[in-house]
Amino acid sequence: MKSPFAKKVYIRNAQLYKTFAHPTRLEIMNIIRDREVSVDQLSKIIGISESNTSQHLAILRHLKIVEIRRVNHNILYRLTDPRIIETCQILRKLWK
Repeated sequence: MKSPFAKKVYIRNAQLYKTFAHPTRLEIMNIIRDREVSVDQLSKIIGISESNTSQHLAILRHLKIVEIRRVNHNILYRLTDPRIIETCQILRKLWK
């Protein structure tokens, strides 16, 4: 019998699960699911400092969960693939 996926798939998924383990990052991903948002806007919505928001976004960007778009002096963040939020939606339904 063979494992369904290569080991690198499990390693990558484990990295993503660790990222999903932080409630602030989950909130950020859900906020930017359908729109682009700046660090300033995210900080105000979530109620944390801009530096803390930037740290969470850096982690998400490193794992290629979010991407940026520069508009003049602003940097806007969005999900690279909104389907990544489906996990949150499935878990929310399970908890109901």
